[in-house]
Amino acid sequence: MKQLWAPWRMAYVTADATPDGRCFLCDAIAGTGEAATMVVDRLPLTVTLLNRFPYSSGHLMVVPHRHVRDPRELDPREGEALFAALQRALAALDDAMHPAGHNIGLNLGSAAGGSVDHLHLHVVPRWDGDTNFMPVLGDVKVLPEHLATTAAHLREAFAGLPG
Repeated sequence: MKQLWAPWRMAYVTADATPDGRCFLCDAIAGTGEAATMVVDRLPLTVTLLNRFPYSSGHLMVVPHRHVRDPRELDPREGEALFAALQRALAALDDAMHPAGHNIGLNLGSAAGGSVDHLHLHVVPRWDGDTNFMPVLGDVKVLPEHLATTAAHLREAFAGLPG
């Protein structure tokens, strides 16, 4: 089996908390800190924001307001809200970016790739042929659009959704 090294991901893997120990996702929910600039949708029980270290352009995180580690800790209303926000994220991505598909992920525990204690869903838009040689040979990840531009497009798409 071949291994693919992704050293640019280390900043994400080790960034569970802000430098002063606060949860960056809680900061985004509160509208403070750097992560707040990545928020593209706010609902009463969830927030959706761009991942600062995306796998592809438009990589979103859908986050419940309450800081829990496991979906089993959500009450039924929070679980329903999380999946309603996921549906909105998919609709906004489809409208703004027209991907050919999506990866949706939830990493619970370090053995499963979880590095952030605040529960969140990853929504990664995908396109046919969106992988290339650059990460392997050039040790770089090529994203065709700046995060701020992607955020603006997605905010517009979310604003056009009902509810």
